[in-house]
Amino acid sequence: MMKRYVCSLALACLVGLGLHGKLHADFTAIAGWDSQLFPSYLIASAASRTAIFEIGDDHLGDPNGLLGVEVTAPRNNTPIQVTIECEDFMQTSHYIGVLPNKGEAYSVFPKIKYRFDRLSQCDQATPATVTFTVKLGDSIAEEQSSTLTFRSVNDCPIRVAAGEEGLDTSPTIAAYVNEQHPFLDKLLREALDIGVVDKFTGYQISEDEVIRQTYAVWDLLVARDVRYSSVTTTVAESDEVASQNIRLLEQTINNQQANCVDGSVLMVSMLRKIDIDAVLILVPGHCYVGVYLDPARSKLLGLETTLMGESLDWPEEVPEGLENAVAEDCQDEYSWPSFVQALEVGTKHILDHAKQFESDMDYRVIHVGDARKIGILPIPYRGQEEFLAIDFTSTDTEASDTTADEEMASEEEDSNEDFEEDDEE
Repeated sequence: MMKRYVCSLALACLVGLGLHGKLHADFTAIAGWDSQLFPSYLIASAASRTAIFEIGDDHLGDPNGLLGVEVTAPRNNTPIQVTIECEDFMQTSHYIGVLPNKGEAYSVFPKIKYRFDRLSQCDQATPATVTFTVKLGDSIAEEQSSTLTFRSVNDCPIRVAAGEEGLDTSPTIAAYVNEQHPFLDKLLREALDIGVVDKFTGYQISEDEVIRQTYAVWDLLVARDVRYSSVTTTVAESDEVASQNIRLLEQTINNQQANCVDGSVLMVSMLRKIDIDAVLILVPGHCYVGVYLDPARSKLLGLETTLMGESLDWPEEVPEGLENAVAEDCQDEYSWPSFVQALEVGTKHILDHAKQFESDMDYRVIHVGDARKIGILPIPYRGQEEFLAIDFTSTDTEASDTTADEEMASEEEDSNEDFEEDDEE
């Protein structure tokens, strides 16, 4: 009788351990937006100093996380360890903490150690396997794997269908503005060679000088034959994420093509490089440039970049404020008419839609300087493309087919040939 009692007690203890000692880690993987991740967004927000999402007490870990798990606490103060792995684009990342309240569902996001160098090299949509592992207390770890699409670095998320109002991710566009891009100094040198201005001074002189510097940048891009191209196609589409294909600066400059966002990003990058406060203006289906004439942001002009490279008749009249901004001998027959009309069209649009810019989320002014202050970083130059220079100091203004290094090598070769000829003589 005693033996049977002891066996029954032992069995009860084993059952008790099964029910109360070991925990089963049932969880649901949170895998980006519609099983997609955007390298542009991940790079842009990597150093963000503010929470991009509204989060509550049920959100644990990275406040801006996109990869995580949803799990319900089986007990009060349940220890949890979450591990996320994807060798192609991140290092193994962990979250170790506690689920406070029994029966409450929590979203847990480890701080992901992304391989940002690989993200910036992602030229086309790429599938990758992400593995999620959850361990509760001393239970056996549970594992799930999901295949996610890592979008091209050229794909910029604009809006995500999340919640009632959705998530506005349009500030990601500021990441394509790169005022420290190594090509910009070379472009500005070419603009000085053309001669509309002899130096770039930002706001140091006058409003007329700001307009003159803006025209000098426009004139250079027209001289480089940068033209509007409406190509915006993205390969991996999503019903939940509205996105826009945007060329990086080196692609726009060397390919001489720009959709409305490409051209605006390039203009804003160059203007910010010379300390002029330029902004990206987003309206439904379109983007153009805004230029503040003073650092106090009291006067804003619009600049319709899709008119870049357009062949237009010489303007019979110029808007007020342009009469003395650019000397007549600096008004190029191709670039000046398009610049004048671009200012007229862009500025009129700002004035005509002033109310929408105040209240409608589809009408946005992206202040790149403000974006930088909250930690939105530019997508770095990847070093894959070399700058194609144009010599504007000579009469031949066609783009050189050789890089600076190749030109130097060619000069050395010519020098060696001359030396050999001298030896023969």
